[in-house]
Amino acid sequence: MAPEILRGQSYTKAADIYSFGMIMYEVISGLPPYHNMSHDNNLAIKICQGFRPRFNNKVPQLIVQLIKRCLDANPLNRPNAEKIKRLLSQWFRESSELKNHNVYTELTELQKQIIESEKSNNNLSISNEFSVNLGASYETHSEAIYISRLLNLSNLPVPKNSYDYYEENDNIISMESSVSLSLQK
Repeated sequence: MAPEILRGQSYTKAADIYSFGMIMYEVISGLPPYHNMSHDNNLAIKICQGFRPRFNNKVPQLIVQLIKRCLDANPLNRPNAEKIKRLLSQWFRESSELKNHNVYTELTELQKQIIESEKSNNNLSISNEFSVNLGASYETHSEAIYISRLLNLSNLPVPKNSYDYYEENDNIISMESSVSLSLQK
């Protein structure tokens, strides 16, 4: 749920884009967001303070950048559905053109990043099979609840990104920010 929705604001298309970013995270990681922590007021506070889920494997930077834009704390900084559609269509078109012309000498930037990520993940003993099967092997926190329920979320902080949100890193949120925000109560 987008930080502004947690604070009681109305649902908007920008909130849907935030949800799309979380869906992208779940599809790529094989894990529901925040599966390993209690879904309570503390998590809502952390989300408003910039806490985001982290990938456990290497993900192409172009994809991480898109997810980060979708999960931006400021709804005005999120891309709209048309921009996302154009970008995904471009990636698909570039991939299709290369396959149709059997031109593998000029890989797109995304394809180069995918190859680099796969090599890195294989070196870490994280294979595609592992990623696909991850969903069956993870444990969910006993207070991670994935159904609607009412929480008293009054007095949440104004949503913001972590201090290093848009610095170049290979994940949605840096390990330092993740640890720092996780430790806050």
